[in-house]
Amino acid sequence: MENEDKGKKFFKNMNNSIIYLILIIGVVLMVFAGGEGKKAKIPENKETAAGDDEARLEEIISAIRGVGSAEVMFTYYETPEKNIAYDIRESDKMSHNSSNDRTINKQAVITDGSPMIIKEVYPEVKGVIVAAEGASDINVKKDIKEAVQAVLDVPAHRVCVYEKK
Repeated sequence: MENEDKGKKFFKNMNNSIIYLILIIGVVLMVFAGGEGKKAKIPENKETAAGDDEARLEEIISAIRGVGSAEVMFTYYETPEKNIAYDIRESDKMSHNSSNDRTINKQAVITDGSPMIIKEVYPEVKGVIVAAEGASDINVKKDIKEAVQAVLDVPAHRVCVYEKK
């Protein structure tokens, strides 16, 4: 009788171990099978935030019914402004005349060999040009123009849409 109880305990523990092993394998497979997901394809010459926005808009326009691939370019009234992070240190020094002199030392924070940018401020969009497959169809052209106007808050007369060769 005692041997039967030991045998049942062994199989019960073995079943739990198998279940745990299957769960672990399942989690590992889910992690590795998920991969990195779909990444937006950004051309090499579009490394700025504005370039990222252009690439995202190209992707959206390409998803519109009747549109194949698309290329987008924005122009601005002014150049983008970059706000750089600074390390500011103040120190008080006693001078010969017994007055306090305050010294402020301001240095740009450097990461990876270039200044750390806190924020990029983009000015108002001056105009947008879109070259897209399918833009010869007047309805597709209208859809593209409306999408650009909605995303960038640009009036219709500042958006040019052309058929891509």
